[in-house]
Amino acid sequence: MKVLMIAPQPFYVDRGTPMNVRLLCKVLGEAGHSVDLLVFPTGRDVALENVNIIRLPNVFRVHSIPAGPSLIKLAFDVLLTMKVLYLCLKTRYDVIHGIEEGGFLAVIGGKIFRKFSVFDMDSCISDQLQYSGFIKNTMLLKFVTSLERLSLSNSSLIVTVCKALTDKARFLAPEARIVQIEDIPLDVEKCECGPCNVKNLLDKYGLLPDSYKVVYTGNLEKYQGIDLLLRSWGKLEALHREKQPVELILVGGSGEKVSYYKEMSEKLGLKNICWAGQRPVEEMGEWMELAHILVSPRSQGENTPLKIYSYMNSGRPVVATNKKTHTQVLDDSLAFLAAPDPEKFAEAMYEALFDSRLSKQKAVAAQRAVEEFYSYPVFQKKLLDAYAALAGH
Repeated sequence: MKVLMIAPQPFYVDRGTPMNVRLLCKVLGEAGHSVDLLVFPTGRDVALENVNIIRLPNVFRVHSIPAGPSLIKLAFDVLLTMKVLYLCLKTRYDVIHGIEEGGFLAVIGGKIFRKFSVFDMDSCISDQLQYSGFIKNTMLLKFVTSLERLSLSNSSLIVTVCKALTDKARFLAPEARIVQIEDIPLDVEKCECGPCNVKNLLDKYGLLPDSYKVVYTGNLEKYQGIDLLLRSWGKLEALHREKQPVELILVGGSGEKVSYYKEMSEKLGLKNICWAGQRPVEEMGEWMELAHILVSPRSQGENTPLKIYSYMNSGRPVVATNKKTHTQVLDDSLAFLAAPDPEKFAEAMYEALFDSRLSKQKAVAAQRAVEEFYSYPVFQKKLLDAYAALAGH
């Protein structure tokens, strides 16, 4: 089929939604579908079979577009709307597939041009606007929720990435067809990960070769629970009386965010913290190899972080908050789950570090779960089956 994929994102960048978009296009293109991928102007080109990348003109001359809602993203969304209408008039698409707010345009285009529309929920737009504080007016938030409900109800298919979003979509559009297609680990996605070079990381960042290492990967936005992690680190230092040192390594975050949290950690009197900043996705395997445990202290939102699947596949024990964002994938047999409380989270990190038998047991179980439920063949089958059902319909 001829597919218009609307992705209101910079592409390609090493970030959750663009990674998911690349994977969607890779699977569809390799299956023989022809994909026009419409994206924002920033990002780097990638070669994907049967995929034509169409970029919006960079009329605002930006060099980067941050994650989450913003005025610059809203401005590009206006351009995106006009471009979608132009492309649909110019090309006979069979399916219009929109990610996040692109889902609204997919449904509108589907109705106007009588094509199949796919609303791809990588997140709940109304919830995201509320969490971020981008829209504070209650009436406006209600309007966005109503628009979201109307769009979901009129789509040919809704694609979600986790149970929380499936439940949300089911609540907003009870009669809609919904397919849940979870993300997969980066290495299963066959990214070009470099060879494990742990010694270089130790030397470059001045890390101690004989220390226990607690590693966090991801951005440093508030919803990730970095405040919780830092306060937990102070509690862990109090719990840990052994001579062997423990180091916390945070991989990711803009310079501004790193400075903010670095200042916070200094005020809290915290020690043994390494701020690696933003690193390429090709390095993530090396950071996970370096880790003794991997942590995800996320405190807001319900969609599962993409990194959780890579964490599970790493062979390292995972410590995460016991919120729905994690528990729809993880349970106590796969990870160390703790309440989003500094003391409780510190206790979970301590157990994961020093109960080697239990840590090994959970890490092995998590890898097996990835093989069974979150592998590339599973992702591929779910997506192609969904498109085959559209074609058959």
